[in-house]
Amino acid sequence: MEFNGSDGRPRKTLNMFKPHLAVCLFLSIAFSIDASTSDSAASSRTAAGSMGLAAIAGSVSDDQGSRIPGVTVMLSRPGDSDSASFEVTDENGTFRIRDIRPGSYVLEALLDGFQPVSRPLTIVTGQKLDLGLKLAPAFSESLTVVADRAQTGEIAIMESRRQSAVVSDSISSEEISRTPDSNAAGVVERLTGVTVLGDKYVFVRGLGERYSGTTINGATLPTTETEKRVVPLDLFPAKLLDTVTVAKSYTPDRPGDFGSGVVEMTTTQFPSGQSLKVSLGSGYQAGSTGRRFSQYGGGLSRSGSGGQARPSNIPTQFLQRSSTLQPNGFTSAELQEIGRSLVGDWTGREVGSAAPSSDFGLTYGNTFGRLGVVLSAVSNHGFSRNEEEQRFFGFDAGQLVPINDYDLTSYKESVNNGFVGNFSARLTERNRVFLNSVFTRDASSEDRFQEGLQTSTGGQIRDYRVRYQIEDVLSTRLGGEHNLSGPGSLGSLVEWNLTRSSATNDSDLRENIYQESAPGLFTLQTAYADSGKIEYFDLEDEVRQAGLAYTTFFAQPEGSWSGSVKGGVERMERARDFAARRFRFTTTNSAQFDLRLTPDEIFTAENIRPGGFEIREFTGVNDAYDAGHDVDAGYLMTDLTRGRWRFIGGARYEQSSQFVTTFNPFDTANRVESVREDNDLLPSVNLVYALRPQTNLRFAYGRSLNRPEFRELSPFNFTEVAGGRSVSGNPDLVQATLDSFDARWETFNAGSVIAASVFYKKIDNPIERIVQPTSDYRLSFVNADSAELRGLELEFRSSLESLMPSLRLWSINANYAHISSDVTVGDHQFSVVTNTERPLEGQSDNVGNLALQFYHPRWGTMFRVLGAYSGQRLTEVGAFGLPDTYEDDFMSFDVVFSQSLEPLVPGLEIKLAGSNLLDEKRRYVQGGEIQRLFDPGRKISLSLSYTPF
Repeated sequence: MEFNGSDGRPRKTLNMFKPHLAVCLFLSIAFSIDASTSDSAASSRTAAGSMGLAAIAGSVSDDQGSRIPGVTVMLSRPGDSDSASFEVTDENGTFRIRDIRPGSYVLEALLDGFQPVSRPLTIVTGQKLDLGLKLAPAFSESLTVVADRAQTGEIAIMESRRQSAVVSDSISSEEISRTPDSNAAGVVERLTGVTVLGDKYVFVRGLGERYSGTTINGATLPTTETEKRVVPLDLFPAKLLDTVTVAKSYTPDRPGDFGSGVVEMTTTQFPSGQSLKVSLGSGYQAGSTGRRFSQYGGGLSRSGSGGQARPSNIPTQFLQRSSTLQPNGFTSAELQEIGRSLVGDWTGREVGSAAPSSDFGLTYGNTFGRLGVVLSAVSNHGFSRNEEEQRFFGFDAGQLVPINDYDLTSYKESVNNGFVGNFSARLTERNRVFLNSVFTRDASSEDRFQEGLQTSTGGQIRDYRVRYQIEDVLSTRLGGEHNLSGPGSLGSLVEWNLTRSSATNDSDLRENIYQESAPGLFTLQTAYADSGKIEYFDLEDEVRQAGLAYTTFFAQPEGSWSGSVKGGVERMERARDFAARRFRFTTTNSAQFDLRLTPDEIFTAENIRPGGFEIREFTGVNDAYDAGHDVDAGYLMTDLTRGRWRFIGGARYEQSSQFVTTFNPFDTANRVESVREDNDLLPSVNLVYALRPQTNLRFAYGRSLNRPEFRELSPFNFTEVAGGRSVSGNPDLVQATLDSFDARWETFNAGSVIAASVFYKKIDNPIERIVQPTSDYRLSFVNADSAELRGLELEFRSSLESLMPSLRLWSINANYAHISSDVTVGDHQFSVVTNTERPLEGQSDNVGNLALQFYHPRWGTMFRVLGAYSGQRLTEVGAFGLPDTYEDDFMSFDVVFSQSLEPLVPGLEIKLAGSNLLDEKRRYVQGGEIQRLFDPGRKISLSLSYTPF
C-alpha cells in the first residue's frame, strides 16, 4: 500500500471510505516530500505501511521561521536505546520516519549550536499530527525551545495527493481557515475546475450537480432537496471540516454513479494529545446589518426552531365542506375551527435594524488510553437583506419585450448549527473500531416582498410571501479494521462498515397577491390561486449502507515490486418519503372586506367564518410520493507498483433497482409505480508513472453512471416545491453512461505543487430538460442523443522564495480551468426548446482562483488576498424561440488577516475577513437583456479563537 489519503495519512485503495481508514492506519506529523527516497525502497515501505504501521514526518526551523537542513531527528521508546530511529532533515528542513508501531516514544531534534528539542509522543492508530519543531541558538538564554501545536498541514495534503491512486484535488483545514468561507460550498469552489451554482450545488469540471456525489467521513449522504438527489453543500459549516477532497478519476471501490467526481469531506480528526479550541465571531453584511429588517414568525431561536407549524387539529383526510356529493366532508363550524387555528403571521414584522451575525465554535479532542475522542460544535446566526430584479420576456415584432418585470426585496434570518462526534477504540495494535457521527441543521425564515408589472393580470401587482424552512442531516458510521496474517507475504486486512444517514426538510409558506386597482391603490385578489395560500412540505430521505472488504498485500523479497489485491461487497438502500399539504382561504363575497388592508388584517379570526373566509384544501393528486433505490455491488481490483510504474485497475458490478410510487395522499390504495432495473459492469484503470520521486505522470480511464432522479421517472405532472413550476416526469428515461479519460502531470516539493491536466468525457443518453408547449410552461425530461465535455486544468502552489529570496515569506496558490461542452438534445415530441444543440447547463467556460499570502511565523501574522473568477454559464434553456439564459461572468475579491496574540495571551488569535469586496453584482442575461440582477453584498467578519492546549 501507499500514502494516498486526502489528509496525508497512508490509506488502502478503498477510496470510498478513506476518510475513516486513514484514521486507523497512521499518526501523521506534517508529511513532507523526501526526494532522496528510491522507488524500490518506497515500494517496500508502503507495503509495510499497510500493516497498520505509522509514519512520522515534520519540519525543523529556527526562531525566525527559517527551515534548517542537516538536523538529526531521533525517535525512540523511553529506556530502550535499541529502538531508536534516525533521520536527517533535507535541504528543505523536512524529515520523515516510517514503519512505526503504536506506542509511547520520545522525539528529539539535535544540531550543534542549537539547544536540543525533546518531546514525548504517544502514537496511537488513528491519530493525526502535523508537527513543526523550533530550535533556539544554544548561546541565547532568553530563548526557549518550543514545539508547535498540532495542526493540519498543506505538506500533508500535497504528499497525500502525490501518492493518491486517483486524480484528485484537496484542501486542508489550515487552508480553509485562511479563507472567509463559512460552509463547504465556498470551500470546495476554491479547488481547480469546481464551480458552485446557487451557492450550494457543486459542479465538477463543468458537469451539473446531478453528475457529482458527496460523502462525509466515507458515508454517502442523503439530500434535503425535494426534487433532486444532489446534496446542497451550504448545509455543512466550514469549521467542522478537516479536509475536502474532490476525486476526479474513478476506481471500483467507489459507487458506480461517480459521474464527474465525488466531493469527499472529512470532519475534525484525532489529535496527538489533549486539545481544546474555542472561537467567537461576529459579522457585518452590507445592506443588512444596522438597516431596517422585517422578521417572519417571531424569528429563529439559536436551535433553529421557528416558523408556523401545521396545527395539530388539521385532519389527515382531505379538507372540504360536506355536501350531498361529499357526505364525508366537514361542517361549516368544523371548517371555521380549523381555519381559525391557521391564523398567524402573513407578513414579516419590522424589528428595527438587523443585528450583526454571530458565531461560536468549540472543539475538544483527547486520547484516553486506547480510546480517542473528538467533539466539535459550531453555531451561526445571521441576517441578510437582498434586493433583486427579475424580468421575463416574450416576443413583440421580433424584439424581446418584458411581459413580467419585478423588483423583489427579501429579508432572511438564518441559523446554521453543526456537531461532530468521532470515537476510535484501539482493541489491539492490529484491530480498531470507530464511530463517526455528524449532525447539521440549517434553518431560515424569510419575508419577501415582490412588486412590478405582470402582463397576464393586466397591471401592477404586489406579492407578499413568508417562508420558514428547517433542514437536518444526521450521518452515523460504525466500522472496523483488522490486520491479519497471510495469505499475502505482508498479511491482509479486513474492513467493514455500517452506516445510517438521514435528511429531513420541513417548511411552511404563506402568500398573497395584490393588484393595483387605482393609481397607488392595491387590493387583495381573492380569486388568485396564490392568495390566501398556506402550504406545508415534509421530506425524509434515508440512506443505509453496509460494506465488507478484504485486501491481501504482497511484495517481492528484494523489494523491486509490491502490491495488493482487494475484493469487496457493498449494499446501499435509499428510501424517500415526500408529502405536501396545500390550503387556501376563499370567499364567495369579497365585497364585505376591505381588501386594501394587509393580509394580517384581513385573515383574522373574526373574518374566518361561514359566509366570510373559509379554508379549502388544494393538495394535488400527485403531491405525495415514496421512492427507493437499492444497489448491490461487488468489485475486484489490484494495486501494483514496479519500479517507476504503478497500476490501479479492476471492475465493479452493480445491480440497481430504482422505483418511485406516486399517489394521492388521500387515496393511497391507488398507486402508480415506475421501476428501473439495471445491471452494469464498470471498469477503470489508473496508471501512474514516477518521472522523478516527486513528479508523476497520470493516465486514467473509468466508466460510471448517472441515473434518473426519482421524480423524473414519475409519469405524472407535479408542481416543484421551489419555483412552483409544472413538471412532467418521463418513465421511459434510461440511465446515462459516462466514459472519462484523464491525463495529468504533477510535481511536488515541500508543500508546493505544479500540475497540468487534460480530460475528456463522452456521455451517452444524458438526461436533459425540455420545455413542453403548455399554458403553464411545463418542464419535462428526455434522454438526449449525446454530450461531450473536454477541458484543461492548471495549478500552481509555491513559495515565492524561488523567484526572489526576499520574498520567502510570500506564497501563491493559483488554479485555472478551461472547459467546453456540447450536448445534442435532438428533436423530441412535444418539445419546444429553442436550441437543440448547446453547452451543458451550469457549465462555466473559464474558472480561476488566486490566493497571494504573506506569513511571518515569528510575528504570527498572516495576510491573504483571494480572487475567484467564473465565466459565463447557461442557467435556463430557452423555449418557443426565446434565447437561452446565461449567467454573466463573476469575479470576487476577498481578504483575510490573522494575528497571533501569543505575547499577551498564549493560544489567542484574532482574524479579520472581508468577502466580495468588489461588490460585483450577479447578472443573468437573455438575448442581450438583463433577466435577473442582484447584489450579494460585501461581508466583513471578526473572530477570536483561543487554544489553551
